[in-house]
Amino acid sequence: MTGSGANTDKSFLDGGGELGALMRAFDWSSTPLGPVDQWPRSLKTAVRIMLTSRQPFWLGWGPELTYLYNDPYKSIIGGKHPQALGRPFSEVWREIWEVVGPMAERVMTQDEGTYVESQLLIMQRHGYQEETYYTFSYSPVPNDEGGPGGLICANSDDTRRVIGHQFARHAVRAPFHAG
Repeated sequence: MTGSGANTDKSFLDGGGELGALMRAFDWSSTPLGPVDQWPRSLKTAVRIMLTSRQPFWLGWGPELTYLYNDPYKSIIGGKHPQALGRPFSEVWREIWEVVGPMAERVMTQDEGTYVESQLLIMQRHGYQEETYYTFSYSPVPNDEGGPGGLICANSDDTRRVIGHQFARHAVRAPFHAG
């Protein structure tokens, strides 16, 4: 980068609600990402897009897919917030790793996105296992050299719709009696 102060610009973390504030205060030097002023431009851009979005997003960066997420994602991560921030993806979602791990690996090794609709995930977000259904995509985020630096994930919670549909389909309907 050129110009004075180019490496110290942290404006990409401005705003962003609670997660923006947490990210500004977080000691990133204790993670594989290192100090914010040393983050690659591509990571800063992806974080800015995520923080300003109203769609639930999370972003994983580097070999461990160090976890970052936005305010709308708090409803998905539940009781894992705020401890998930800055942790490896495999640790944050250990209980669903068998399902999501291979998808993330595909993104990082083949530089190819994934997409699933209404995927069943047995998540542990509030101290107990929950049946959940999510539509989500993992998209590669290139690093400054053009290779896969991380992935970004957009989410939609389909749980109510899927369970409601299952209930309606399997509901025992009382026979109609005239009289």
